[in-house]
Amino acid sequence: MQDKFAFIATGNTPLFRLHDDPECTCPPMPEAMATFTPPPLHALSRDETGEGCAVLQKVIERLGGAPGIVDLAPCDPAARRFVDEVLGEGEVLIRIVTPRDRVTIRESVFAGVWRVQHRIDGELRRDDLETGPVPEAVYGWAERLTVDGPPHRPQSFPEGLMNAPALLTEIFDHSADCPNDRPHVINLSLLPLTPEDSKFLIDTLGTAGLSVLSRGYGDCRVTLTRLPNVWWVQYFNSPGQLILNTLEITRLPAVVAAAPEDLEDSRERIAEALAQLK
Repeated sequence: MQDKFAFIATGNTPLFRLHDDPECTCPPMPEAMATFTPPPLHALSRDETGEGCAVLQKVIERLGGAPGIVDLAPCDPAARRFVDEVLGEGEVLIRIVTPRDRVTIRESVFAGVWRVQHRIDGELRRDDLETGPVPEAVYGWAERLTVDGPPHRPQSFPEGLMNAPALLTEIFDHSADCPNDRPHVINLSLLPLTPEDSKFLIDTLGTAGLSVLSRGYGDCRVTLTRLPNVWWVQYFNSPGQLILNTLEITRLPAVVAAAPEDLEDSRERIAEALAQLK
């Protein structure tokens, strides 16, 4: 199954000329942005919200310590609906797609609180909440998806290439020696690339079935390549035009993970919300 988010854009934002100064050019400015609207909570009795409040209390406890998991499988439908409405849907969506597996990981409106659902052959096998910078399953899938059949270092090149051969040498070298604490970033927006360069990079690296969409004032799309530890990280403005095109060689791009201060803030905000709902 194809992931609609796992596409690689190749063109930067075109410049436009101002009517009163034809020598001056600038990129189009964003016209709109998405903002959070709190979802309305349906009327539920205290008996119906009791189990949901217990789940949220466990989330608060997990946020105060090491990353942890709260299993939602034992919860009844009313408790799940209550938890879903309180936590809402945040800006980050992670999708993992294989021929049999489909994993959907969505961050709640509280950073560092993730809803994880794993389906195998269409059947839901995992449904839980996980707290932490990013669910541990993402690291495991990133390794699993790139362990079999990674691309080979090209030995011959088509005509029309300018910088792709040198870039691929750099990418393959850093992929083989990737420290966890020091990502290597290649800013393709600053390099002269021919259309043939872009196509050859995309075709050689491929995609592995793990993609991330982070919405906000524009989008950030992160896509795992078939080469271990190599990710496309692309930023788009609100009209959907590519404004920054990079390749990151790291275990996981930092833009995906929630910051430690966000986790503490989420803990306080969920506690406040729970106190008001009891």
